[in-house]
Amino acid sequence: FPYTTLFRSRYETNRLVVGIKHANQRIYETAQRNDDQHGMGTTIVAALFADDRVIVAHVGDSRCYRLRRQQLIQLTEDHSLLNDYMKMKRLSGEDGARFTQKNVIVRALGMKESVQVDTMVDLPQIDDVYLLCSDGLSGMVTDPQIADILRSESDLDNGCERLIRAANDAGGTDNITAILCRIERL
Repeated sequence: FPYTTLFRSRYETNRLVVGIKHANQRIYETAQRNDDQHGMGTTIVAALFADDRVIVAHVGDSRCYRLRRQQLIQLTEDHSLLNDYMKMKRLSGEDGARFTQKNVIVRALGMKESVQVDTMVDLPQIDDVYLLCSDGLSGMVTDPQIADILRSESDLDNGCERLIRAANDAGGTDNITAILCRIERL
């Protein structure tokens, strides 16, 4: 890649990270000042579409997925106790389904004075669809179900509605957020 493009990608990545770290600081300070809000926190996933790239930043278990040529992949890695156990090979996929502490996150905004933000850069292709979602969606709807909905729905607004409805139909036990973006020709 040309030097200016790489420099711009680093600049844009830094903008996302600084913004998220600033949000963390504000949440942390608010929680420290107010007893009613002590211990509050949140997760985040953000994407910046710039210079023929998608820059993704996240903290926690909110996720970014990409659907390309009918194949869904998770671009982010959950900052959760379950994921840590699975990476250490202490749990198999079957054990993970029965894991009682699925919702324990090991990194979130507001937990500490500073936070580590994970980033990645993706090179999008025409017709790629990106899904940014909270664990209220991904915790209730399986990846194959998400893929089926995205494959069968070309309208992004309808796709979001169907994803949210699927999460609610599965119990809807948490806040549900879904954002869909498609890469199109200008």
